[in-house]
Amino acid sequence: MSGTENFNIYSNFPWANIRIVLVETSHPGNIGAVARAMKNMCLQSLYLVRPKQYPDSHAMARSSGAIDVLNNAVVCDSLSEALSDCRLVIAASARSRSISWPTTTAPEAAQKLINSGMQAPVALVFGREDRGLNNEELDLCNFMVQLPANPEFSSLNIAAAVQVFSYEVRKTFLAGQASQRPSSSLASHSTELDMEDRPASSINLKRLFDHLETTLVQVDFMPAHRTRTLMRKLMRFFHKSQVTEEEVSIFRGILTELQRLSTINNDLKKQLQQSDNQQSDTNESDRNEKQMEA
Repeated sequence: MSGTENFNIYSNFPWANIRIVLVETSHPGNIGAVARAMKNMCLQSLYLVRPKQYPDSHAMARSSGAIDVLNNAVVCDSLSEALSDCRLVIAASARSRSISWPTTTAPEAAQKLINSGMQAPVALVFGREDRGLNNEELDLCNFMVQLPANPEFSSLNIAAAVQVFSYEVRKTFLAGQASQRPSSSLASHSTELDMEDRPASSINLKRLFDHLETTLVQVDFMPAHRTRTLMRKLMRFFHKSQVTEEEVSIFRGILTELQRLSTINNDLKKQLQQSDNQQSDTNESDRNEKQMEA
């Protein structure tokens, strides 16, 4: 079976669900080169977070004909906006982090993107050309993936990195599906996945993390100025667990109840304190009266 036949059989796969996200790309030519790399491997969904210069003729020229990818690119003001509806987010990063993050290999990342991309938008995120992603941006991602590059020269041009990962996604899909699932059963598989619990979206995970942080401060588990390190560790736990939308709702329900009980407890403490103060004032007044009588 030829590669063309493979493509025709699996053309129903929702390739638009696999989103390439570029953060603050500095040179428009790199955006065009990324568009070309994507189209080579049938990817078509490009999101740009605060590009330095776009649209631009350099991007068009470097795309070498992938104009449709550029024309349909979505420009966002923040990474959170670009990922809001994504159910799985994987960050491509060559930098090591002080707090370990759930990591995966390129083939594993490709398989995760394909599996989740059957039912909902997913994203592969690439940072700035000169310094990649910061920790706050990594907080929005479920996994981090690194290529086994030369440790003494590990930084890839962004278009080259996108090409490698796009190829990995395409290759993994065709290798895993070609002999197993015709297009009709592929469609039914997607429907079956839609009926199952869906992984939590990026925006709902962020709302959970914000809710959790607020609650932990409210119940005096930790002071507000010391939340960042602990929250990153808790985020890592939830990302590794890949919680569902239903589980997010359950967790937030628990947090809401904890906040309610904390408010009641604090109100009772205030009432007791006021009562103690009033009793103390009464006792002081009685002592003063007795001294005056004496």
